Amino acid sequence: MPENPNEIVVSAIQITAEDGEKDATVAKMLDLLDTAGQRGTQLCVLPELWTGLGFSDESIYRSIAEPIPGPVTQRLAEKARQYGMYIAGSMYEEAGSNYFNTIPLITPEGEVVGKYRKTHLFDAPNRTDIPPGIMESKKVKAGDNLNVYQTGLGKVGLSVCSDLRFPEIYREMALKGSEILVCASAFLSPRYDHWEFFLRARATENQCFVIASGQYGTEPKSGLGFVGRSMIVDPWGTVVATASDREECVTAHIDRTFIQEVKRRYPLMDQRRPELYSTLRSA
Repeated sequence: MPENPNEIVVSAIQITAEDGEKDATVAKMLDLLDTAGQRGTQLCVLPELWTGLGFSDESIYRSIAEPIPGPVTQRLAEKARQYGMYIAGSMYEEAGSNYFNTIPLITPEGEVVGKYRKTHLFDAPNRTDIPPGIMESKKVKAGDNLNVYQTGLGKVGLSVCSDLRFPEIYREMALKGSEILVCASAFLSPRYDHWEFFLRARATENQCFVIASGQYGTEPKSGLGFVGRSMIVDPWGTVVATASDREECVTAHIDRTFIQEVKRRYPLMDQRRPELYSTLRSA
């Protein structure tokens, strides 16, 4: 662990999740969580739908989904307790008759302290560069809250993949005091330029750290490809760590005092003029 209490060790894990291979995928993730834990990680971010993407047919997501808390989050909780770290990453949640794309936030004590259900679903019926008709809303319901969670590492906001294209939600979380913005993603290839741009923009405009993990490679059942390149971005918009093109855990040390330094350099939040933003309030 770092000696400076303001210094935090954070990691992002990227894998290629394969539909129909949930047990093997979970085992692979647990091994990489050991890597993160052995590095002293205090916050580890996993990709979107890391237990299985559910893109290979219209109904497989139902067999991947499970309650939260549930068997998989119990396995994550064991790792969280073993290494004293927070873990966040998205998976299909079964909640009664409904399904969600949900990030559970698991504490070092192994408790699910909160859940974020993806609020901006990926509906792309007219895309020609991916199999047509991808409509996430046909599988899962959208969430309806943007909670920020007080942790031992500071305030943390959670988001998932296509949320990145909606800057309003990150500003909302920043105004609620978020210091670290988590993004669990399965960002489609070849949009690396959008991926890096959005992460750096969200970090810079909100003066927060962004910890983002993505699915990597090509999912063999659906043939869909993903950017990977999980990264950690500081409040000045500098990428401080990026994963290579492989399944791996990328780790960096970040210093929370840099947030206040950036805000001192350029007090953006103090210079906002909400009276001019009436369209945002009423739209």
